[in-house]
Amino acid sequence: MLAEIFGLAGVVAGSSWGFLKDRRAILGIQAFATIMFGIHYGLLGAWSGAAMCAMTLVQAVASLPEKRNRATTILFWSTVPMIALLTVLTWNGMASAGAAFGMAMATLGRWQKDTFKLRWFFVLCSMGWATHNSIVGSPFGLASDTMCFVSNLWRLRNELSLRRLRHQESANVPALPGLAASA
Repeated sequence: MLAEIFGLAGVVAGSSWGFLKDRRAILGIQAFATIMFGIHYGLLGAWSGAAMCAMTLVQAVASLPEKRNRATTILFWSTVPMIALLTVLTWNGMASAGAAFGMAMATLGRWQKDTFKLRWFFVLCSMGWATHNSIVGSPFGLASDTMCFVSNLWRLRNELSLRRLRHQESANVPALPGLAASA
């Protein structure tokens, strides 16, 4: 019952960040969801998932500042060898591989300053975590993965539409003032 409560809290938080626009808000909500899912996975005995959640928290803290400095960069990237080590130490076959892949894609996503690129990595991240969650029996994790996948694809679609519109508008602007009038 306790695992379900934390899983549900993780779903609520994890399902909401994909609709946000602000990078810091995205990272903050992800951190809260991570705490909830870390506890959820621990209660399920899914130690690879719980370990990846711990690394997610370190990355979230290191990613929050808009301007990176040497300390935050070192802190962030120091999680990569820890991810590998924790995956080996908690190895549980494809569940661990899915969590590690999801974490690798999330790592690349969190490093992006551009939310468009961040979202593409999190689409891939959700696929890895869906593998983990299917194997460890976490319907809450699967629900969150589905929402992450769908909401990020939705936001990517909107962003692509805006980019196309901007491109079309810039293509219709004459290169030199008065050029369109004389044509």
